[in-house]
Parts: sequence; C-alpha cells; structure tokens
Amino acid sequence: MIKQAHKIGEQKSYIPNETLVNFIQEWLQLHKMKRELTISGKELSVEDKKRIRELDRMKVYVLDTIIFPAMADLTYFFEALSVSPKLSEVFHDDVAELLDPRNSASAAKFGGNGMRFSSIQFRNNNLARLVMSMISVPDAEVKGGKPTTDFRVGLMYQMLNIVGDMMDRLISNQYSFGNQIWKSAYEDYSRLMGWLSLIAGLGEEQPKEYDRKIGFSPIWYSNKAVLTSFSL
Repeated sequence: MIKQAHKIGEQKSYIPNETLVNFIQEWLQLHKMKRELTISGKELSVEDKKRIRELDRMKVYVLDTIIFPAMADLTYFFEALSVSPKLSEVFHDDVAELLDPRNSASAAKFGGNGMRFSSIQFRNNNLARLVMSMISVPDAEVKGGKPTTDFRVGLMYQMLNIVGDMMDRLISNQYSFGNQIWKSAYEDYSRLMGWLSLIAGLGEEQPKEYDRKIGFSPIWYSNKAVLTSFSL
C-alpha cells in the first residue's frame, strides 16, 4: 500500500518506501541514544548494540534493493526521453508534474535583485527538494574559515557545466554564435564557473573505484540499432 499513489483530497500523493523510512528512523534513534549515553559515561544495552550491528547490515540491503535501483530506473527513463521525440511528447505533461517547475517562470521575471538568485522560493518543488538535499554541504564543513573539501562542491561544478552546455545551446538558437549577447552570457557564466571551480579544486581527489554501478551504457552511446529504435 505504501508504494501506491495516495489521495490528498483530489490530488495524488506519494510517500517513500516503508522499509527505507523505518531504517532511517531507527538508525537515527539508536545512534542518538548511543551519543547521549557516551556523553554520560554509559553504554548501550547488549540488545541495542546487536540492533546497531543489524542496521549496519541493513544499510547494504537498503542501498542495493531500494536506492540504487531507483537511480537506474530514473536514469533509463530520462535518457530514453532525451533521445526519443515521441516519448518526450507522450510523457511531457507527466514529466512536468514529476519535476514540478512551479515558480520558475515567475522567479525569472525578477530583474537584478537578490530574490532572483534565492533558491528558497523553490523549496517545495519536487526536483528542487531533491537537488537541494543532494548538494547541501553540512554546516559543520562550512564554518571556521576552513576550505570546504566536501565532494558535493564537485557535484555543483558538474551541474554548473551541464547547465552551461544546455544554456549555450538555447542562447545559440536565438542569437548567433559570436553575437554580443551570446558573448556576454558566456563571459558571465564563465566567471561563475571559475569561482566554483576554485572551491571545487580544493576537494580531495577520490581515485577509488566505486562498486555500485548503473549497469547499462548511456542510451546515446548505444549502438545504431538501439538509437534508431529510440529516434521515433
């Protein structure tokens, strides 16, 4: 039941997987208890210590059966839409509802003031909630005047590059390459990328090979036959 669409009045509503919610809540509760007991010079009970070990194993299960499969599903879905005009057309309204672009157009009408650059106005939008939480650097890492080395800053730089490429494509569609408007936009965006790359460059290199992969190649890199089937 928890995986189905629920109703709030006349609207559909979705909630996270029950196993995931229970795992997160219990993990937080037990570790809060552990911290409080440690401060007071006490220890967890034998039963609670056993449950923490069980939750450590449960973490792997949650990642392998809930989180990463969800990432694979979304990636495949959006890659398919990105190379198939017909799929994109059929799912257009559904994708808009899923990603929830509320306030985007109205916010863009503000000219040259702080509100235009404030993300707070999008805090209830579906995609904005996801992105804000993914790249939010913990407060403890941005205090005390120390360089921020969190990997999330590198993700911000990746996202800025992706948005820059998309923006360049859209601007070039309206203004010719080399046009003064195009040049100004490029220069302004390059400055922002430069500042963020300065911060991102402070992060530690992570040469490790991660175990969990999305087990299929990007659709646009697939063979010609597959691409042809998606070009409808």
